[in-house]
Amino acid sequence: MPDLSSFFSPKSIAVIGASERDSSMGGLVLQNLKSSSFEHDVFAVNLKGYPSVFGYPCVRYLREISAPVDLAVICVPPEVIPRVLRQMGRHGIKAALILTGGLARQLNFSPANNLKIAKIAKDEGIRLMGPNCLGILVPEHHMNASYTHIDALPGSSAYVGHSAALGGALLDWAGARGIGFSHFLTLGASADIRISDVVDYLASDRRVKAILIHLEQIRDANRLLTALRAASRSKKVLAIRTHSKDALPNGVTDVGKIDSEFFSRAGVLQVDTIDGLFSGLEILSRSKPLYYRNLAIVSNGLGTAMLARQYLLANNGDLAPAPKSERLKQDSWYSSETRGNPAILPPQASGEDYVSFMKELEKEPSLGAMLVIHSPNRRSNSSEVAQALLKYIKRSRRLVLTCFLGGLTTQDARKSFDGSGLLNFDSPTDAVNAFLTLAQHTAAQEALRETPTTDALDFIPDRAQAKRVIYQARQERRSYLTWPESRYLLRAYGFKLVDSTFDTDFDRLLNRLTPRYFPAALRIVHETYSYPFAYQSIPAARWRGAKIELPDVAALNVAHEELLAEKKHRLPDSKILGWAVQPMRRKVDALQFSLGITRDETYGPLIFFGEGGSHADMLADRQVALVPLNSSLAKQLIQKTHGYAVLLERSNDLDNDLKILIQYCVALSQMVIDNPRLAGVEVNLLLQNDDIPIVLGAAASLGEKVRPALNPYPAELEEHVTLKNGADVLIRPIMGEDEPELKAFFARFDSEALRLRFFYSRLKFEHLELAYMSQIDYRREMVFVAMDQGQMIGEMRLWWDINRNEIEFAIMVAPVAQGTGVASLLMEKTFRYAKSLHVRTIIADVLPENTAMLGLAERFGFEKMMEDDIMKVVKHL
Repeated sequence: MPDLSSFFSPKSIAVIGASERDSSMGGLVLQNLKSSSFEHDVFAVNLKGYPSVFGYPCVRYLREISAPVDLAVICVPPEVIPRVLRQMGRHGIKAALILTGGLARQLNFSPANNLKIAKIAKDEGIRLMGPNCLGILVPEHHMNASYTHIDALPGSSAYVGHSAALGGALLDWAGARGIGFSHFLTLGASADIRISDVVDYLASDRRVKAILIHLEQIRDANRLLTALRAASRSKKVLAIRTHSKDALPNGVTDVGKIDSEFFSRAGVLQVDTIDGLFSGLEILSRSKPLYYRNLAIVSNGLGTAMLARQYLLANNGDLAPAPKSERLKQDSWYSSETRGNPAILPPQASGEDYVSFMKELEKEPSLGAMLVIHSPNRRSNSSEVAQALLKYIKRSRRLVLTCFLGGLTTQDARKSFDGSGLLNFDSPTDAVNAFLTLAQHTAAQEALRETPTTDALDFIPDRAQAKRVIYQARQERRSYLTWPESRYLLRAYGFKLVDSTFDTDFDRLLNRLTPRYFPAALRIVHETYSYPFAYQSIPAARWRGAKIELPDVAALNVAHEELLAEKKHRLPDSKILGWAVQPMRRKVDALQFSLGITRDETYGPLIFFGEGGSHADMLADRQVALVPLNSSLAKQLIQKTHGYAVLLERSNDLDNDLKILIQYCVALSQMVIDNPRLAGVEVNLLLQNDDIPIVLGAAASLGEKVRPALNPYPAELEEHVTLKNGADVLIRPIMGEDEPELKAFFARFDSEALRLRFFYSRLKFEHLELAYMSQIDYRREMVFVAMDQGQMIGEMRLWWDINRNEIEFAIMVAPVAQGTGVASLLMEKTFRYAKSLHVRTIIADVLPENTAMLGLAERFGFEKMMEDDIMKVVKHL
């Protein structure tokens, strides 16, 4: 994580290009620093040599400033910036905020100019924010180093975005509503420091409770995703995404699906509007945990409750299951019409009637949230109902949303809820939207910390065969795989394919056919259709290049001539590669699915899944997922599609069919991780009730290597070692699937051993913490575990500090394995790993009474020093 303290808490600032002219951006920055009561030194720099600018001392050159400068705010024309950066380097200033652009009325920076100034800054050891940024506001430090027309109110939420124009408008919008910020900044063109760097910094600040983000361009999706995932574990993170261009990956028509997948895997709540950004923040800040993503509706009016129910279902929300309690059924009206949800109380229901009903409803084990809708009438007082509900809701563990309908007679009720910081809405629609927002955020958080299962791949892929196929295509300078090569690739990853025979010579092909191929399908294989996604926006309308239901050889010959003629007419320039014959396998109850691999220029490789077949709206149904996929995420991908709804209706063995489809999706994920040159793979899969799914057709293309947005498991770090007792042990990085075994590992220690490791007494480890410890980001930390026949016998946990170029470690060895050399092997593994990262120092904090740990450190040559009752051990590599 970069050290950005010079930007957010500088002790001195130099504003370069400042004057008192009305159009001076630097002048606006100085005025804002003055009006915000910045408490530290400020200097103006201007070649005209003014004695002062807005009361601040002014010099012509940076070298004339005798005091150290933490931050330079650059407001000069673009062509001058390289010279300014070199002057900063000579003067030892290491942080630059480039506001040039926007108000300067100069041409915006091109990517080439960005690269130029970024290189100069790197050579001079300077970190940059900008160009074309708004500046930085930190109200707690009385710092407004920006050209905004309004200051930020203090608060606990941070905002970081790309657009200065949007940032300025949003700041004005928030000020009118009394919304404050801990930090507020935009990064413009991001020549150096990016939003991911700022998110890392803000996530480490305990004063920041929430982070609001606006994203335009994403240059390193992997880096941003790791930052967002880390921040989402401890902060509420909300994001809004805008696109400056409409580049879509092959085979996908909705970029919104990809954005949603990215933010979901990051644990971030995605919103679509500025209003949504702040209303989402308010909802998250005022809400209680949502343990189940379903809603029970309680109202004293049938019509209003049914409106809420209809809106919930129309927006893909889930109703809570009908209550099982006989008392609840007896106390609610219209049970036969509503099936218990909504629950309708009498119009005259009092506050105590509501509370009594909700206490009983709260006992339902799978209940998520409750929405209480109260309609005013002569027999029920809204204020009385509100006061009773207030006391109950404050004590309840469940999430409760309220809606007091009306206006004149419900104002006091609403004010009492607003004053207590509880969720209260003017209409059922607003309340349901709030619930959907919470459900979306809860789903993202569940995806962030879910425990993967291990049943997805029940085979070892033939990686060597796949690499041979791709190598052969590259040797022949082809960017596609041939018909046989695509089939070899899929077989290497466990796909079952329909019988097929292929030949470049049609007559030779006929001579190989046996009766089992009839009735047959004949396909002409040519270059254009060897690429996946070789169709326009309507896949069902494309020419298939195939003839089906051919009963004999004579029919094959006729079909051969017809296909040649059609191909000559439709695609005359596409080179014929050969002919393929397959036996017909379609049945009345068969289902087809389209799945495969594509890639997005921002997010990298994607897995897609949806309904297939010539009559399906294939592109509309396709859902996408980032790689790597585990079985849980693959299942979620499949369940989003219309194809899954059809599978629910028509499968005779849903569990088994779903398991195979999940395995194929995970296999595709592993395929593109193992072979990063795969640009696209499209698979047409046939599912029959009396057989396992088979591949009817496939196509694959190649491109440059692309990195996944999420860091895959680093299998190359696995190694087998032999202990002193002769046991063969696998040392490898930890996996998300290790959570149950990690819990069992900690259970093997007594309370004293755990205190020595964690520095405080403990025995219980909950799912959330274990998920955090087992689902690590391999780019930011590492955990090596020693596994003996599936049992964890040792753990080495590593964290590295990029700024200080050091790794901190903590190690535990199970009692049964102590004295066998596990600790030494894990330490040696750590040394090799640290050297591969070019880390210079390895450290650990140790309690003085932890003699075993201190003995291990002494054996490996660590230096020891006491700091505040903690022994610090240090080794320089």
